[in-house]
Amino acid sequence: MKVIKLLPAIVLFAAMSGGAFAQDETISVETNLVTLNVAVTDKNGNYVKNLKKEDFEVYDKNVKQEIEQFSAEESPVYFGIVYDLHPTTDERTKNVLDSLRQFTKELKQKDNFFITVFNERGSLTTDFVPTGEQIQTALLDAKPNSPNSLYDAVFAASSKVRENKNSKQILIILTDGEDHSSHHSLKELRLHLRGINLPTYTISFADQNQRLWSYTDIYRGQQKQTLGATETNQLNRAALDELSRTSGGQSFEQMIQNRLFLYTILRKVQTEVENQYVIGFYPETVDNKWHKLKVAVKAEKGGKFRLSNRRGYQSLTKKG
Repeated sequence: MKVIKLLPAIVLFAAMSGGAFAQDETISVETNLVTLNVAVTDKNGNYVKNLKKEDFEVYDKNVKQEIEQFSAEESPVYFGIVYDLHPTTDERTKNVLDSLRQFTKELKQKDNFFITVFNERGSLTTDFVPTGEQIQTALLDAKPNSPNSLYDAVFAASSKVRENKNSKQILIILTDGEDHSSHHSLKELRLHLRGINLPTYTISFADQNQRLWSYTDIYRGQQKQTLGATETNQLNRAALDELSRTSGGQSFEQMIQNRLFLYTILRKVQTEVENQYVIGFYPETVDNKWHKLKVAVKAEKGGKFRLSNRRGYQSLTKKG
């Protein structure tokens, strides 16, 4: 948000995203900075690098915007990871934790992460991957009001990610897809995520009698590829898919047979994030409405590119 204040003998200019300064007797003019992460791939699925600010066009409700912020530099990534423990098995928990431990050990030196693990008792948040025993002990004595259901846990984790100042912030959700009596509704969570730039990647676990392996790359328009049979819970899947789609992330579904499956997906997410461009612009108005975004690479660059980015944003009046 840009805030311009006129003070006696001093002109102060500040730029910030997602907050507001308290007003005083001075003049204040506010504009929200809208940022988005954009991954560009060619027809073979290879990431396109070395694009410049002038190679992109951004449209807000079909109105071309002036790009005020642009970064193609490799920058630190902050990963928020949410792991839903109910229902689960000891084998699944071990595979998931082993995968997360291997993945986080291989993050780059400037990258960082936290993990929130929850079940019906409450939640545990750490800056390391805990063991199964540590989780079990902590959740037996969980704080009374800590999130114990999917939407509440995701809401809290997304807010925590946004406290970090890294230009690239990512949320990864590992769950069976079902919510169990969250205080936040799906509508509230959707509105919250639409108001921030936080690509969300969901990995939902299938049960034994469900699809053994399927993968949906929603944003690039590919068809779902499936090995196995029978339908999953379409309502829960649709909710996760929608959260991922609008944020510019992806949605995955699989049965965790061993840690290699999950680790491979996590690495895929990491590779995409590392190859994202960060683009920002200042819209003319704040109207509390949904704004559809379109991002394009100029035709003179040649070739057909596929772009992965958030589909829009919720223009929200800042409180406080």
